[in-house]
Amino acid sequence: MLGAIVFTAGLLVAGVMLRSRFRIFTVARIPASLLAGTIGLIAWQVFQRSVSANNNGWVVAFENGAIANLRTWPGWLIAVLFAGMLLSKSPRLPKIGEHARDVGGGFSPVAREALMVWIIVLGQTVVGLWMVWWWIGPTFNLPASTAMLIETGFAGGHGTAAAMGTVFAHPSIAMDEGLDLGVLMATTGLVYGLVSGILWIEVGVRCGWVAEGFSGQHAPAGLDSPQSNTMTPASVPGQSTLPPPDAIDPLLLQLMWLMLAFAIGVGLQTFVDQMATSLDATGWFAATGGDSEVSGGDVLRDRLRIAGVVGSFPLFIYTLFGGAIVRFVVTKTVGSHWIDHERIQRLIGTSMDLLVVAAVVTLNLAVVASLWVPMVGLFLGGAIWSTFCLLVLSRKILPASHWFELGLINFGMSTGTTATGFVLLRVIDPDLKTRAAEQYALAAPLSAPFVGGGMLTVGLPLLLLERVPIGVSAIGLTLILLMLVGWGMTWKRKLSDSQHVYE
Repeated sequence: MLGAIVFTAGLLVAGVMLRSRFRIFTVARIPASLLAGTIGLIAWQVFQRSVSANNNGWVVAFENGAIANLRTWPGWLIAVLFAGMLLSKSPRLPKIGEHARDVGGGFSPVAREALMVWIIVLGQTVVGLWMVWWWIGPTFNLPASTAMLIETGFAGGHGTAAAMGTVFAHPSIAMDEGLDLGVLMATTGLVYGLVSGILWIEVGVRCGWVAEGFSGQHAPAGLDSPQSNTMTPASVPGQSTLPPPDAIDPLLLQLMWLMLAFAIGVGLQTFVDQMATSLDATGWFAATGGDSEVSGGDVLRDRLRIAGVVGSFPLFIYTLFGGAIVRFVVTKTVGSHWIDHERIQRLIGTSMDLLVVAAVVTLNLAVVASLWVPMVGLFLGGAIWSTFCLLVLSRKILPASHWFELGLINFGMSTGTTATGFVLLRVIDPDLKTRAAEQYALAAPLSAPFVGGGMLTVGLPLLLLERVPIGVSAIGLTLILLMLVGWGMTWKRKLSDSQHVYE
């Protein structure tokens, strides 16, 4: 960890210096953290290839030390970011009914965000099916399940690619190279998402797609002044002050709230997972012999368990509610003025910068490329569809006030990882002023267990694609996709986004 911290600190210094030296990076709104990650990625790749065989131990040591540690950062840092999200909102504590309507309302932004994720991911499979049906399957003699490679790599990522390797190798599919192809698709999708995402951000800023009031800076006007750094909510008349600095440093106090929210989230995840495992041990899964053997079918059975469903919920879902719990307790006991929202925002911004560096530096570019012609075709199909969803469908389905910000998170998620989405969001909404990140998190439970690495991702190859003609699968899923798109556009027409109080 010490090596990873020192390495990251050096990269951030280099990124800040590079951004200040070349105006083009400032004009393009490229954050120093993204430059730092790119410098680290290039330096690490060059280092690996330039060190002589006699000194290969240095490469192995750095790979197993600092780089391996950096690979764990994005998952934890996203959870930290969401832990502070509800903690850092306005002093007014939102009522439970508001969040219930946010999640469950038919026209709510959260419901439309969940629908948008389904459209994006299902569309990736539909694009793959038509390409395999008309070109890849007959030409290269590949099974229908090859169509799942876009969703596996783009929306699923490297973790899903590893899990789907077992499914692709199942005798009913017999695609032993599925693991390598999935990892290759995940890597190319991640690179494409980052590079093209920066381009679309520049287009979005010039076309006025970003949320109203965006200034292109990392803080509101005046926030970087010495006076603003010393201000706290305690300056509001009629409220008592924070603990004096000789009792506890104000920044440390805010870090304490953030870490408590994170810890509660971890505790909630552990409790829910243990409860789900207990229910599986005494319910239908145990009665049907769920632990009999390991095979592609057992991967699907694992997704059908209660523990398999709730295990699909990422940690950041729990830490989001951990922040709400801490905020509720603090507000009801010592008062909301004990939470300094400006300092919490700065801690969140720090987490985002570190997340960007770690996510970019640890990109896996050393993958084995096989069947490159069909892979290029699938890659282009997935890239065109994800871009179409960002530039066209997001505007027609997502909240009008911040459709581009929310669409960017979805674009990053659908071309690599959630971390990629927040790398892009960091450029145009560095202080999370819009509700895009919050609504993305609240909508995740409605999609994460099912698509992009969930039950349907595993089940389609095993239960449908290899059992019915590929034409039937392609046409059937296309009709479902068109129905979802029409549903989302109907929601948008029936409700004026500018009048929706929850957006």
